[in-house]
Amino acid sequence: MKTKKLKYTPEFNFNLIGISSTDDDYKLSWHLSEILGLEFTRSSGLEIIDSRFSDFQLFSIYETSDDNHGNRIKIVSNKGNAGFLIDELKNIDYFVIIYDFENIDLLDKLIVKLKSITSISAVFKLNPANLKSREKLLF
Repeated sequence: MKTKKLKYTPEFNFNLIGISSTDDDYKLSWHLSEILGLEFTRSSGLEIIDSRFSDFQLFSIYETSDDNHGNRIKIVSNKGNAGFLIDELKNIDYFVIIYDFENIDLLDKLIVKLKSITSISAVFKLNPANLKSREKLLF
């Protein structure tokens, strides 16, 4: 039987920000709602089956869309019920994924605003292509 191999290279067409914070996910989504003037809603979450764990991993997700600028934004917890979403970034509590956003100046301003929140201890601009577990961010 003939087999064909498909070569697939995923595109990471989003901006990624890592946040270390003492806030719970709902409190962080409230802070981002205040900063951005958008309303985040909790989605059903992200379930990942990993052979290292007996149960599936569950990560919380809050999302919104900015109809004025055509952006979609998600807040994803890095710490789930059984391990981390991105294992190599255990110091990061949440990821902010911004789709369809090209303006680097506004992204830098958002990072400055995030750093001004007292419950956020660190903010990182990340390149998803440099992460080993980057495929977990494609959902």
